[in-house]
Amino acid sequence: MEPMRTLKSIDNSTTCCRPLKRAIVGGLGLVLAGVIFVGGLWMGRQQSAPGFNPAPLMLDATASDTNGSFTIATGAVGKSAEGLFMLDHESGLLQCHVIYPRIGRMGASFATNVKDVLPGGGKGGGYIMVTGLAEFPGGSNQPLGAGAVVYVMDTSSGAYACYGVPFDRVAENAGRPQQNALVVLATGEARQVVERDNLR
Repeated sequence: MEPMRTLKSIDNSTTCCRPLKRAIVGGLGLVLAGVIFVGGLWMGRQQSAPGFNPAPLMLDATASDTNGSFTIATGAVGKSAEGLFMLDHESGLLQCHVIYPRIGRMGASFATNVKDVLPGGGKGGGYIMVTGLAEFPGGSNQPLGAGAVVYVMDTSSGAYACYGVPFDRVAENAGRPQQNALVVLATGEARQVVERDNLR
């Protein structure tokens, strides 16, 4: 007759199921950590830290392109308006049309003829144009505030001119149309002729 086995020798469930128990406990731990993480995110969105309000991200994009007949550029005009600048190489007409964000359509137009300052017409010449933003000091005699400037260069001679946009934000806020001439701010030459006699 065989000796009676003890319960300890028959029960091997502690060794065969140990990996399964560990996997279940580990899985429950991961689920609990995930629930705590999601709850923390939800609570963080419901109640932000006092004094911490990140500023909204403000983006500004400008672009320009040219071909043989026209040059086009975009740029900020004032603090909230966008300007579309167009230059006709044949006639020299430079135009700026400004969209009013509040009403969603063009509300201002400015123009000048660049041939008054940049005669052009040289062999293989044309125009190139870019926009910028300048802040001019305020005053009753100053027609320009913070706003766009546009730089135009005659590629045959190297002569350039900077024009300001006399944009009125009060008129924009009221939805009133504007029409005015672009203001010549500066002119110059990219090709500087150096006289050798002055260098001695």
